Amino acid sequence: MGGKVSVQKKAVLALVLCALLWSTSGFVLKSVTALDSMRVSGYRCLISSIFLLCVQGRPVIQKKNRWFWVGCASYALASYLIVQANALTTAANAIILQYVAPVFVCIFSVVFLHQKMEGHHFVVIGAVILGLVFFFRESLDMDGAHTLGNVVALLAGVVMAMQAVSVCQVQDARAVRSVVVIGGILNFILCLPFMKHGAVPVSDYVWVLFLGIFQLGLSYALYAWAVGHLTPLEVILIPAIEPLVNPLLTLVIKKERLTFDTVIGGVIVVGSITVWSVWKEKRRGNAENLKERKGR
Repeated sequence: MGGKVSVQKKAVLALVLCALLWSTSGFVLKSVTALDSMRVSGYRCLISSIFLLCVQGRPVIQKKNRWFWVGCASYALASYLIVQANALTTAANAIILQYVAPVFVCIFSVVFLHQKMEGHHFVVIGAVILGLVFFFRESLDMDGAHTLGNVVALLAGVVMAMQAVSVCQVQDARAVRSVVVIGGILNFILCLPFMKHGAVPVSDYVWVLFLGIFQLGLSYALYAWAVGHLTPLEVILIPAIEPLVNPLLTLVIKKERLTFDTVIGGVIVVGSITVWSVWKEKRRGNAENLKERKGR
C-alpha cells in the first residue's frame, strides 16, 4: 500500500514539475534577443528529440497508421506556431489562447471521428468565444498591436487539438512518445531552409538549449511516465498550472504586464475549460460506476 502511495505522490510531483517546465516558455522565449523564430523553433525541437531518443531509445513508428503521421505533422507545426505567437504577442495571450485546444478537440471529434456534439459542448464553446472577445478587443484597443500574435496563438491551439485527437488514435504509449520525437525532427527539417544565419549572443543558444532539454524534452519524459500512475482528473487539473504560472513568471522576470482584458479573458477561458473538463471526467466516472453496479 505504501509503495503505491509513494508512486502516486511521485507521479503528482512529476506532473507538477512538467507543468512548471512548460510554464517557462514565455519568459525564456522573450529572453532570446537575436535568434530568428525559425532557428529557435528548429533547434528547440531538434534538441528535445535528441534528448528523448537518449531517454527512451529507438522510436516506435506506426507506418500504416495515418493518425500517427498526422500527429507528427501537427506537433511540428504547433511547435513553430507557439514560438511565433510568443514573438508577436504577450506570453499571457499566447499560452491562454492555446488553452482553447479542448474546444477544437470536440469539433474535430465530430468532423473526423463522427462523434455527436452534446449540449454541454455548446456551452463551453460559447464561454470560450466570450473569453476570446476580450483578447481581441484588447488588441484592437492597442491599434491591432497583438492581433496577428493572437491569431497565431489561436491557430496553435487548433493544431494542438488535432495533435491530441491524433495521438488518441495511436494508443500505444511508446508510439505516442515517438510522435514528439519525429515531430520535433520534422519541425527542424521544415525550419532549416528558412533559418537566417548571423552572429548571435551565446546566451540565445543557452536559452534554446534550456528550451530543448528542459522545457520540451524533460517535461514530456516526465509527462509520459506520470500519466500512467494518475487518474484522468489529475492529468486534467495539474497541467492547468501552466496558463496561470506562465504569465506570472513573464511578469516577474521580463516585466511584461497583464492587461485587464487579458485577466478577464484568461479567467473565462481557463476557468470554463477546467470546470468543463472536471465535470466531464466526473460524469464519465459516474457512468462507469453505474455500469459496474448493473453488471453485478
